[in-house]
Amino acid sequence: MLLLASASPRRTELLDLMGIHHEVVEQKFDEDSVKDLDPIVCSQNIVKGKNISARELLAGSTKENLPILTADTLVFTPNKEIVGKPKDYDHSRKLLREFSGKVHSVFSTVMISTYNRKIIKTCETKVSFKVMDDAEIEEYVLSEEGVGKAGAYGIHGPAGKYITNIEGSYTNVVGLPLHETYEILKELDIA
Repeated sequence: MLLLASASPRRTELLDLMGIHHEVVEQKFDEDSVKDLDPIVCSQNIVKGKNISARELLAGSTKENLPILTADTLVFTPNKEIVGKPKDYDHSRKLLREFSGKVHSVFSTVMISTYNRKIIKTCETKVSFKVMDDAEIEEYVLSEEGVGKAGAYGIHGPAGKYITNIEGSYTNVVGLPLHETYEILKELDIA
């Protein structure tokens, strides 16, 4: 059995789509404590922190030796800023205005650790948005579809109508790159 240290319903859905039996467990890592400016390093350090936190919380339990999957998705804006989930409506508006008519990158890192091994893989996808007018931005922000999602949007929902192109993994933008996850599971002989 695989333990998923993430509260993201999208990650659970994606693992279910892969047919991977898993159970959600807690982790208490403070993502804001990671200050790296390189999106790959930042994402990897967040995932490592989440994994260590989950493993520490399971210490002494019957699950302490089970494999743990942690993941992180962040957005690298056209202005070269790393962003996760928006702080509020104004932050969401600012991000969508910045994405409008431009290309940005989405990075997801996946880490699976066992009692004696850990493997980390990072995936980048480039996402292009159409030029959005103020009414479209306002409608989307007020729909609250972007709440709790990296970059203030979810590609798998209504925001998909504003996305003109993606280059790379679609599931990466949803929150868990399936190919990379599968490759790690295979390498650890879990899949």
